Amino acid sequence: MDYTHNREFLKVNGVDVENSLDSFGEDTYIEILTIFVNDINDRLNKMNESLNNNNLKDYATYVHAIKGESGYLGFGELARQTLEHQLKAESQDLDFIKNNYQALLNEIARVIKVSKIYLGQEKLN
Repeated sequence: MDYTHNREFLKVNGVDVENSLDSFGEDTYIEILTIFVNDINDRLNKMNESLNNNNLKDYATYVHAIKGESGYLGFGELARQTLEHQLKAESQDLDFIKNNYQALLNEIARVIKVSKIYLGQEKLN
């Protein structure tokens, strides 16, 4: 089945699509989501690099950016996790970040997969 631009597919996958689509309209939502998907690997690389260098200031900046974008795109769980990572980075809690980093990466991967299916860039396996 093709889920390209299917709102129900987003809803079933935990996306607060109504709020986002009502705010932007579908064309703008698709445009912003496409930019998010295209830019995420660069952000992930920068996040990972800053974490590997124990640079929590930069790490907080990168997760903050993802938090904002994911929030207005309707990815509530990702917004919640990135906020938590941002706050922990600001308070220099490196242990929390390292212990919860894989869960954050898993949620980012899930959001990207859902996004790509919605955008018609991938098929549901």
